[in-house]
Amino acid sequence: MAQDINRLKVVLAEQKRTNKWLAEQLGKDPTSVRKWCTNAS
Repeated sequence: MAQDINRLKVVLAEQKRTNKWLAEQLGKDPTSVRKWCTNAS
């Protein structure tokens, strides 16, 4: 079975951006962004 690839995490890495940066841009909590990147939420 193929492993799910989290596109959000890939794009952040390609753009050399961090979860914290994305959270600031969206006005969201960094913990929420971390959960999105790890498919926990």
